[in-house]
Amino acid sequence: MKLDHEENQAEKLQQLFAEVVNQTEENKTHKMNNSTDNFIEVDVLNLPPRSEVHKSPKRKLYIHFGSPFTRLLSVVLVLVLIIGFIYFIAGEQILLFFS
Repeated sequence: MKLDHEENQAEKLQQLFAEVVNQTEENKTHKMNNSTDNFIEVDVLNLPPRSEVHKSPKRKLYIHFGSPFTRLLSVVLVLVLIIGFIYFIAGEQILLFFS
């Protein structure tokens, strides 16, 4: 009885393993079919030279403050402006909410 049970378990495990292997192979072929559809062909011979591409650097907005105090003042000023704008738009509603 015990030997029969062990053989039955082995058969179930082999069947389960075979199903998992078949699923992974099907997924791989499915993924390969989908991935070939997403590729864009680029003609490498017709690309511009690197010197032309990198001739004009792309500039980012960079603000440099000399001292931490200046940074603090600018942050406080921006916060006051935002709060003032919100108060201008919805001032009465805010006062009613806190009353």
